[in-house]
Amino acid sequence: MRRPTAERRAATAAAGLLMALGARGESLPPPTVAPLPVAPLTVAAAPQWGETLLLALRVNGVHQDGMVRAVRLREGLALPKPAWEELGLRVAAEPRLIDGELHLLLAQDGPWRWRIDEATQTLELDAPPAAFVGQRLALGAGLPQVTQPSAWAPFLNYDLQWQTRGGSRSADGLWELGLFGPLGDLSSSQLSRSSSSQRSQQVRLETRWQRDDTQRLARLTVGDSISQGGSWGRALRFGGLQWATDFSLQPGFLSFPLPTLRGESALPSTLDVYVNNGQRLQSRLPAGPFDLAELPVVTGQGEIRTVVRDLLGREQVVVTPYYVSPQLLKPGLSAYSLELGAERRDYGQRSNRYGPGFASATHRLGLTETLSRELRAELSARRQVAGATALWLWPALGTFSGSAVLSRSREGGSGWLLAGGLDRQARDWSGSLQFTQASAGYTSLGQAQAPRSTLSAALGRAWGASALGLSWVQQRGGPQPARLAQLNFGQDLGRWGYLGVVALRDLHNGGSTLALSWTRALDERHSAGFSLQRQPPVSPGAASDLRLQAQVQRNPAFGEGLGWQLLAESGGRQFAQAQWQGDGGRLNGGVARYAGQTELRAGAAGGLAWLDGGVYAGRRVEGGIALVDVGGHADVPVLHDNQVVARTDARGRAFVTGLRAATSPIGWASMRPACRWMRSLRRWRSA
Repeated sequence: MRRPTAERRAATAAAGLLMALGARGESLPPPTVAPLPVAPLTVAAAPQWGETLLLALRVNGVHQDGMVRAVRLREGLALPKPAWEELGLRVAAEPRLIDGELHLLLAQDGPWRWRIDEATQTLELDAPPAAFVGQRLALGAGLPQVTQPSAWAPFLNYDLQWQTRGGSRSADGLWELGLFGPLGDLSSSQLSRSSSSQRSQQVRLETRWQRDDTQRLARLTVGDSISQGGSWGRALRFGGLQWATDFSLQPGFLSFPLPTLRGESALPSTLDVYVNNGQRLQSRLPAGPFDLAELPVVTGQGEIRTVVRDLLGREQVVVTPYYVSPQLLKPGLSAYSLELGAERRDYGQRSNRYGPGFASATHRLGLTETLSRELRAELSARRQVAGATALWLWPALGTFSGSAVLSRSREGGSGWLLAGGLDRQARDWSGSLQFTQASAGYTSLGQAQAPRSTLSAALGRAWGASALGLSWVQQRGGPQPARLAQLNFGQDLGRWGYLGVVALRDLHNGGSTLALSWTRALDERHSAGFSLQRQPPVSPGAASDLRLQAQVQRNPAFGEGLGWQLLAESGGRQFAQAQWQGDGGRLNGGVARYAGQTELRAGAAGGLAWLDGGVYAGRRVEGGIALVDVGGHADVPVLHDNQVVARTDARGRAFVTGLRAATSPIGWASMRPACRWMRSLRRWRSA
């Protein structure tokens, strides 16, 4: 039995006393409650700018990962600047400093609507696409450039041909000796001729020093070069100085205006872009507006289709027609060519024959997306010429051009020339129309007597697997008057090949030419074909020449491989040739029989370069070259643009030519699994 505790005995006594007092009718005094010791109530001090909240976030109905810290203000809700930038919202007001950190205000009167769900402590933000920062996708950026200077290295290119026919032998050689390095490229080329019936001949072709400026996309040439004729001038060979724009120094750079598309999305989305039904781009986009700049497309007229699909599966499709003209320049982009020197004469026949001196200058400028202009002047002691050209794009039709030129010469006095044209490239039909009209006294560099008028027109149309083309050329008042009409027809026969028909009529001299051809690809490298050609008689009263020809050929591989061609023609002409190309160059040989005589020919072509203390043989040295070293591993294939271009030798080195001079020369080297690394890759750049 449990014994009562002291507290239990005290409670029992108190209860008994109360019952006794109640029985006597006495009232109890009101109880008195002693105050409990309570700590004083204190309210947490709010920050200087208001209440700080830690909120979940929902944007346009989509829950966002993470939490956002916000400060509640009288004017709205202040978000830290990093959180604002992560949301991609446009900055509508100057940032303010709160507790030592920059904040941006989500005002009540902004382009958005927001509220705080107090129950879930979630910030719900509804914002239109215009409230977000736009994204610009530049798709037409050029390839990465290599900035390290070229190393010093001499090189030699050669192309040798030997042939014999009917007891007569001849040997020809084309040589180019050069040196390239950090100060530029020096080269000289020469043609050698030798035969059993004539004395040997050596003719210098070109000697020049070139230096490229990849920042200005310009090239300086000292020595032999070819001038730029512009829209109405003539390109001519000359010796002297040339400083000219060269956009090819930045591979992938496009000088003409490209279409820019604009769109918007309220939610993060995926973007697909199709050009003429071919997919060109797939990308993810944040919420907000976006620009597709420098979209690479096929020149001429076409169609772009953009498909934007947001997180909720909603899809927006926009179809935009476009027209891109390669004759125009981007707005603000200019191109120039300055020449000073003497005209080259009898090129390929004499080594050092030059004419009178001259100077010329051409400047092109893109004014708008659809308008460019060109100014050109030519100056010599005997003639002076100046003119202007405008090029204007009308997307619905094509590119229009117009030129006005004035000239003055000692022989003919003053003269003028007017020129105009239209060029259209489209999937439905393409065509061109060009005309010039000149006065009797008009002249220009390299053209002592210009034709009084020229007219050329061409029209082409495709229907499914068929294509038809018509052309007309007319020239009057010049040294070679002409009137030619031509018809071309082609039919794709699918697995049975391709059929082509060409008909040409000479309306000035009389006579017609008709050609019928059929070709079929047997596989990726083999093809066969037949042709039937009727030509006008070579002299009055003679019969027309009718020729039937059959051939089969194998194209050589891009890397190392053998190619050949067999041809037979009516009249007793047969021809067979083969070509082998490898890492060390190219060899060719052939045999032909015609008019009872047999002709044999053989040749070799390639290049030699002194690189890194050794001599390397390869194909013709042009563009850029590289020396690949894989650390002693032999027979390793080296790839460029996904094509095998060389194999390493016993020392693990490979000499590669024909690369883009201003970009990274080798994409990668394909090696055995045990050595997938590249020890070194040195590059040189040649003219």
